[in-house]
Amino acid sequence: MNKIEWPEFAARVAEFTGTDAKNITIQTSVFNDLGIDSLGLFSLGLFLIKSFGTRIPINAVASIQTVGDIFNLMNKYRNG
Repeated sequence: MNKIEWPEFAARVAEFTGTDAKNITIQTSVFNDLGIDSLGLFSLGLFLIKSFGTRIPINAVASIQTVGDIFNLMNKYRNG
């Protein structure tokens, strides 16, 4: 599978959060900037899994702090 491209990824996060995609960067904090709590992170993850068909191991979720963390993990596990 091809890598997920940032513009499409940011657009999906924006769609889920109701945020303007141009305000979402690699450094955007999931919790502080987007106001997502742990349940919201789980919901966002499910939304992105459905959008991109990529799963990440549950133990990797604990390391997520930024939108870039999710983006990098999804690309890391994209092919397997």
